Amino acid sequence: MKVPVNLAAIMASPTMSVSTSPFAPDMAIIKRASFRKGEVPNHLKGFLIKKGECAGRTGTLVYHGVKIPATSVCVAERHGRGKG
Repeated sequence: MKVPVNLAAIMASPTMSVSTSPFAPDMAIIKRASFRKGEVPNHLKGFLIKKGECAGRTGTLVYHGVKIPATSVCVAERHGRGKG
């Protein structure tokens, strides 16, 4: 499906973002942010990735039965979410 959209307007928007997925690296994903760019909700502040944390992790792993990026597994384990 083609969607006529102004990419510059989306990138400048504080409530929209454009990204890729490790599961579909050749596809652009447009998302409506649940919070403004640059802001971190209080319930997520404990999960901020510190500079260099989990650096060098690539690929995907199965974590709790779900295939997710290896960096996400590392962060989950460091923040006490258990091992997959």
